[in-house]
Amino acid sequence: MVRSKFFQFFPPPQFLQMKAVGLDISDVSLRFVELIETKQGMEIGRFGERAIPRGVIEGGEVKKPSDLRAILSEVKKEYNLEFVAVSLPEEKAYLFDLRLPQTGKSNIRGAIELALEERVPLKASEALFDYQIEKESDTTMYVNVSVVPRALIDGYLEAFSMSGIIPVAFEIEAQSVTRAIIPDEDNRASMIVDFGRTRTGITIVEGGMVEFTSTVPVGGGALTEAIMKKMNISYDEAEKIKHEKGITSKEGNEDLSLALVSAISVLRDEIAKLYAYWQKRDDTHDAKHMGINKIYLCGGDSNLAGFVEYLTTGLDISVDVGLANIFVNMNSLNNYVPTISFSDSLSYATAIGLALRCQQ
Repeated sequence: MVRSKFFQFFPPPQFLQMKAVGLDISDVSLRFVELIETKQGMEIGRFGERAIPRGVIEGGEVKKPSDLRAILSEVKKEYNLEFVAVSLPEEKAYLFDLRLPQTGKSNIRGAIELALEERVPLKASEALFDYQIEKESDTTMYVNVSVVPRALIDGYLEAFSMSGIIPVAFEIEAQSVTRAIIPDEDNRASMIVDFGRTRTGITIVEGGMVEFTSTVPVGGGALTEAIMKKMNISYDEAEKIKHEKGITSKEGNEDLSLALVSAISVLRDEIAKLYAYWQKRDDTHDAKHMGINKIYLCGGDSNLAGFVEYLTTGLDISVDVGLANIFVNMNSLNNYVPTISFSDSLSYATAIGLALRCQQ
């Protein structure tokens, strides 16, 4: 991430910066990361995670605000978090590009609101939206718009109420992950596969903008359940075996590997389908779309033994498939070793992306 040379060498006192901590909330857990500006670049400050019991959040919607508030209050008490930027589930969001006549930036929101109901299945009064300008000329502006239901935000705001933690920004998860993973100077098209516990988010990025997202209801939990069923063991035992053996087909591991591959084959097929869709997509914005240059993998189980190889050989594509560097836009790592290990960092992509947003 490019920062002013002045602030790299003379960072303002932390109490004056009032930077927010990135807080990633999913159906099963929350993770947070604080970034601190130093002379060597940004470094990890406070970070941690908490499990969220089943039923508190379902499909990204807060079903039990009081239970989530209790968890947030515990985190506040232990880590003294104050301001946070919060992730929103991409499966509840709508993204689209819009071409507008050049009438000045002050008129953009009004123009988007008029076009909103033609693009998403929500009334303007039921929606909250934000936008980024992709490019503009003397006559035309192209904006990237993200929309979420107002009721979704209300559920999170209710949970944060009286928790002691103040949300200063909400952002769609795919946008946060993109900010963390895609190098600042890279404007090529890329795909991000965020392999989570209960679902996998697939994002296509071009020019630093999220152009397409899809959610597949398959995650690392599906692998754990496959092991439980195959070996008739507990969840904790299955988790241990999953991380010890991965999905490799070593001798004596063939039956288990087959069960795991069957559980995630739908994910590989969806990646292949979206890759093919993007490569053949019609050009828009009077410019030719670039083909996908690389597929980045992140998420807690993306580093399972054999996972990268399974996707690489099964997709039958020529682009590079590999684990993401979550720290690429925060520090060169030449003189700094993060307090979060590389393996664990793959689970913190969203939280780091949110924290980077607060440094801009």
